[in-house]
Parts: sequence; C-alpha cells; structure tokens
Amino acid sequence: MENLEFKFPITRTHCGMVMGNGNLGAMIWGKDKLHVTVNRADFWSHCDSERIKEGVTYKKIQEAYYSHDPDKIKDVYKRDPDITERYVRNSRVPLGRFEFEMKSGCKLESCILDYPSGTVTVKVAGPDKSHELKLNLLLDRNLLAIEDAGGVISTTLCRPSWEWVGELLGANGYSAPELVEQENLKGWIQSTPDDSSLAAACRKSATTLLISLELGDDNAKALECGKEQIEKSLAEGLESQISKTHDWWKKYWQETPKVTLPDEFLNKFINYGLYKFAGATHPFSPIPCGLQGPWVEEYQRAQWAADYHFNVNIQQIYTLGFPANRNEHLLPLFDMLESAPYQEVMQANAKHLFGIDDGLLITHAVDDKGHQCGGLSPGATLDQACTGWCAQLYWLYYQHTLDKEFLRNRAYPFMLGTMRTYEAMLEEYEGRLSIPMSISAEFSFKIDTPKGPFQVNFGRDPSYQLACMHMLLDALRESCEILGIEPRPVWQEIKKRVPPYTLYDKDDEPRIAIWEDQDLDFCHRHHSHLGCIYPFDSLGDWEPHQEIIDNSVDQWILRGMGQWSEWCIPWAAIIHARLGFTESPRILLNMWREIFINEGLTTAYLPRFQGITAHRRADMLKPKETNEVMQLDGTMGGITAIYEMLVHAKCKTIHVFPAVSEKWQDVSFDNIGVPGAFQISGIRKNGQTTEVKITSRKGGSIKLQVNGRESMVLWRGDKQETVSFPAEIPMQPGETVVLS
Repeated sequence: MENLEFKFPITRTHCGMVMGNGNLGAMIWGKDKLHVTVNRADFWSHCDSERIKEGVTYKKIQEAYYSHDPDKIKDVYKRDPDITERYVRNSRVPLGRFEFEMKSGCKLESCILDYPSGTVTVKVAGPDKSHELKLNLLLDRNLLAIEDAGGVISTTLCRPSWEWVGELLGANGYSAPELVEQENLKGWIQSTPDDSSLAAACRKSATTLLISLELGDDNAKALECGKEQIEKSLAEGLESQISKTHDWWKKYWQETPKVTLPDEFLNKFINYGLYKFAGATHPFSPIPCGLQGPWVEEYQRAQWAADYHFNVNIQQIYTLGFPANRNEHLLPLFDMLESAPYQEVMQANAKHLFGIDDGLLITHAVDDKGHQCGGLSPGATLDQACTGWCAQLYWLYYQHTLDKEFLRNRAYPFMLGTMRTYEAMLEEYEGRLSIPMSISAEFSFKIDTPKGPFQVNFGRDPSYQLACMHMLLDALRESCEILGIEPRPVWQEIKKRVPPYTLYDKDDEPRIAIWEDQDLDFCHRHHSHLGCIYPFDSLGDWEPHQEIIDNSVDQWILRGMGQWSEWCIPWAAIIHARLGFTESPRILLNMWREIFINEGLTTAYLPRFQGITAHRRADMLKPKETNEVMQLDGTMGGITAIYEMLVHAKCKTIHVFPAVSEKWQDVSFDNIGVPGAFQISGIRKNGQTTEVKITSRKGGSIKLQVNGRESMVLWRGDKQETVSFPAEIPMQPGETVVLS
C-alpha cells in the first residue's frame, strides 16, 4: 500500500489530509502557514430541539394531509411557544483552527499519510535542509501530537470560527469565544447557549506541540480538563501512546480487504476511504459518525447540523463496515440508538403517533439525543424505514458475526420494536393489509389547490416501506428460529397479506410504484421505491418478479439522473450490480468521480460543475472556497459499491464477480466479509475467474454463484471435487477452501 501524498498549497479544508479518532477530527491544509482545523463529534448545542408532541397522532396527520389544507397541517405540527425561529438550532458547532507559521525561509512542500501507522508527515523545505513535522492523533483520547524535531514552527495562531460565523452565532444566543494565552499554552474556549463549552488548547513540550480538545460544564472546567489531558499524556509517556496508535492502525490494515483494480484512481480512493472510515467510526469513540464525521469546517455553520440523517446517509456510511470486516465499528451507533435518551424519544414517538407502548420510531434527521433537527413534517415523522434500515444494520451485524447473544439482547429487541410500529400503521383495505399514509423518502411534487400550491410527499403503501417491512418480517422470523422464540402470529398474516411492493399498472408495462397510483414521473434522487432490490433484498426468488423489475429499472433509467447528488450514484451503482449489469456500475462510478470527488479525494455534496446534474444549481455556482460541503455517505457508499461489484449476497446466495466490467480483465480481492461470517477472496485474469477462496470463521454452509463459471474444482487441503454452480458448500469453523 503506497503512502498518500498531497502537495501544498492546499487552499480548502476538504482538499487536505484528515485525521480522526471517531470523536476528534483534524483537517490539515494551508498555503504559507500550516492550518489544522479541529472539531469534536460530540460538540453539540441542543437549543430549540424538537420531537413529536403528545396529541400528534397518526390519524390527525392523515386527516390534515389528505385534506390538502395548509392550515390543518400547520396546526398539527405547531411548535411550542418557547421554540424560536433561530437559524442555528440544535446543531454541531463550528470551532476553529490553529495556524502554524514556519520560520523565515521555510516553505510547506507536501503532506504524506503513512497508512500502516496512521502518521501524517508534513515536509517543509528549509533554506539549508528539509524538515519533517510528524502528526499523530491518539485513538483513546482527544489529543493531537505534532512533533517538530527541527524547530521549524515559529508561531502558533489561534483562529476561532467566530471570525467567520460570529455574526450568525451571536444572533442565535452564542457568546464570543474566550481567548487563552498562558505560559506555554494558547487556545480558545467556545461556549454554547445551553450546553457544554469546548476548550481548544495547544501546548509545547520539548519538541512536540500537543493540541487538546476537551468539553466542560463551563469555560473554566473545559480548559482545566484540557490541561489535565495534556499532563496525563505526558506523564504516561507520549511515545508509548503513539506506539499503541501505530499498532492499532497496523492491525486495522491487516484485517480490511485488499482490492486491486486496473484503475489506479479507484485503488487510491478505496485506501483513503477506508482510512477515513476508521477516523470517522472508530470503535473507541463514545459517539457515532454523523453526516460529516468528526470534521466540521470553521468558516461556515455545520451543514445540515452535521446531524444523523437516517433516511439513507448514516446507513450508507456504516454498511461499509460489514464487507470491510470492521463490524465492531458499528457498536458506537448501536450504543447511541440503545441509550436512554434515544430509547425514550423513539418510544414516545411511537406512543404519541400510534398509542403503543412497545414501538420504536426515529425521525429522519436527529441530534445525538434523538431530537429532530430542522423541523417536523411527514418526511420526518412518517418514514418508518429510517428505523427499519437501522434495524437492518443490527441484523447484518448478526449475519456477519453470528453472535447469538448480540442477536438475543440487542438486535432482536430493536427489530421487534421497529416492527411493532409497522404493525400499528396497518389497516384493512381492499382485501389486504395496507399502510394508509407514509412516504417514499424525499419523493414529492406540488399540486394546485383552492388554498394555493400544496406539496405532496405522502401516499398509500409506498413500495419503500413495504420492502422494509418484508425485510424485517424475514429477519424476525429467522431470529425466532435461531433463538427458540415463538414468533408473533400476526407476522405470518402480514407476510401473506402485504404485497412486496405497490404496482403501477396503468399501461402495458407494469412496474413498481412510488405509492398507490403514483408512478416515477420525474427524476428522483432517492432510489427508495427500488428498496426491494437494495438495500432490503426483500423479494426472495426474483423469477416471479423479473418482468416487473425490468420494467421498473427501465423507467428509472428513462427518468435520468439530473437531480442526483453525491450519495445517489453509489447507491445506483449497487442496484446495477445487483441486477447483474457489468458495464454500467463502472461507468456510473467514473461519472461520479468526475462530478463529485474533489482533488483531495473527498466526496462533495454539490456537483463540481454544471451539465450532468442540476442538483442545487444556485449553490453550485457559488465559490467552492466558501461553499464546499463534505459528506461521508458518498465516500463509504462508493467503496461499498466497488465491493458489491466484486462480491455480494443476494437472495441468500453469495455472488462472486457479479458485475465486473470486461475492461477490468485483471482484478483481485482478498477477504471481503459476507453474511454467515465468511470471508471471500477472488482472482480474475484475462477476464476469467481463476480462483475463489472462502474462509469460514464460525462454520456453516455457504451457497455460492461464480459469474461466468458453470463449475470449478473445490480443494479442501489436498482433497478435491468438482462443484457446479450454484453450489452449497458446508464448512467447519476456521476452515478455508479454494476453488480453481
């Protein structure tokens, strides 16, 4: 694995190198000075947060929206009087950056990431010789060490985000930061209107600069905590702590898959993306990854509050953990979802809407306590697939680990609570069980009414919700069998009486509808109505549905990608891979690279230029220096899409090389994780699959399909047999077999 190098000048935060431990995030960039933009994933202000109120029932929402009466809708979602209309509400808070001036005659040259150790080296050209700054971010505490053995840093400057967004923050109840300049210590402390303060402190010890970010109940306590962390690290020995960090990174790269493609850009992108995944979702972190991980710019407010978007984005980030063999990285997410604040909010949401005591429902964009960011609407309150897709992550964790205690104590209860809310939504309708009102994420259009334009973003039986429900039913019934639990009788009835999707059949090409009587009439960036293909894989045997699938995909392609954003294309590439298309996934990812990946290998939310997608056109035309927004969903989704092209599980069968382009004649991958606690490796030479290796961690049987091969020779040690595909291969715990 080659080191990654960026050349200075680096003029934007998201074109520089990043470092992270799941909580502390640092972005390294600059021109004449070395800039280190810092933040913490748990630095939140919770002012004016919202949640579903008592008295807001599912029935009232239906009556209001189906009446198309804006006054009734406004009354349903009426805010509490003490909630203001402030622009910055519950949100992550921008913090600021440290700037390090170099001695006279010194110039920044390049920034190099050493993957095996996680160390970032900044090369500095001096008048007589070159120097190196060594940056190491500790993984078990919020401390960044900058080793300056050559003494090339002359001055440390502190620049709080207030310089850029102070007017906005001040108008929303924030106080200006308190600057700190003590003996051998510089920094600032940013308070929030109703939450903790965060102290950013930099101290020099011998040849090393230590940057600490610590929270406290007030400014004084935050600063004191920061000083204590620095002193503690020095007392324990900084070198040993850095050595532990290096050991962790070495092990991380030993366990993640190795992929070699005939595309150097994608090879480089995969490696850096996996590095970012670790920095954003680290299992040591007390808080999970949001839209932007621990990295928030200093020059603008946190975009979308840097919150937890549960209608695709967080799931897209975390799904990468399964094929990458990093299952433990999901545990901080599960810990948050099972925390007392989250459970209380989710249970109350289900109670208020449906009158049940044992349901779970999360709204679509929330803070670290489960409260809604950015207002309530059907899109926020009636997308039960937000909770359902989280429940699928629990189920996938079990499938990839076969940890029965996790299934019993964590996955099954979460899936059960999610399903109880779906059950409460159902009603008798035209001889079937039906969801009278829900959404297909982000699909909406306007109609004219006597009271003016009306936004329609809801309907009966969205195919997205039906697919999610069937996925849950299958997972729950299989869980009951594994755990020896009696399944709820209603699940059998729901399975029989709820269709797998809603059909649009008003012409001679029947296809999957958005919801009842609603075709995909225009370009839609959220591929939710195709959820039965991915992510939920809920159809079982595709053969009875194949014509419907083909018609649906044709309609989807015809409607185009003119409104797609950076996370949409990887999702589309996965759907294409699931369909067995071999060329379009590669072409989609090539387009995505040009449109949404900047020169720092970062996926940016807005298109880099006009002409392919018109998504947020007005924002696209603003200067990138002040408007670029990084999101991690596209990065992690892109790597997942590449893995899916190489190997994936569909309909309980593992497909090897299912969507590899003819232009990729030579491809190999090692140890991609698949359900059943198996790891798969494959080699393709001259367009032909020559080897497949399977390792079983827990034992069991794997059903295998190898694209382009009718049969292969299976080797167990020195014993061999010929197997025809699809093949059912029984394995023992720890066993490895090879097909050639």
